[in-house]
Amino acid sequence: MSTSPEDTTDTSPTETPEPDDTTGDATGETVETETTKDEGEEAFLSAAPTHGRGGGLFGPETFGVAGALLLGVVLFSTELVAIFNQYVLTGSSGVLVPAVQGQLTGAGLFSALAVASASAALFRATHTTRPWARHLAAATILVGLLAVLLTVLSYVLLGS
Repeated sequence: MSTSPEDTTDTSPTETPEPDDTTGDATGETVETETTKDEGEEAFLSAAPTHGRGGGLFGPETFGVAGALLLGVVLFSTELVAIFNQYVLTGSSGVLVPAVQGQLTGAGLFSALAVASASAALFRATHTTRPWARHLAAATILVGLLAVLLTVLSYVLLGS
């Protein structure tokens, strides 16, 4: 037997009672309590989706992203801002030629569709809707309404 300090500690396994999710009843049997189990933890451990999360295929997240994509089409592929700057802000004289009219009509339609889609996302939102979906829909509505306003102003001022 060694007398070094490493060997003097007790190495026998000690059993410490760990808290469990069961309580004893009067007969000595163990009964699970319903309040000790967390549904989110169980769903995570069993790889099951949590209930009430997400709206499915036609949920608010889908409508919010669709509205943002429609608005992206307006802002990146049409010349709405260029038309507004060239003819309205700089005071250049111009007529409403069919090409410009087509650009403005397309921008106005896609902007209106973006606002409608984002509005549908906000109307379908519940307390379980992800916050990013609400923020995306609100931002899409604000910027989409600005694009609709630019379209209407350009159309009216070029038409006169």
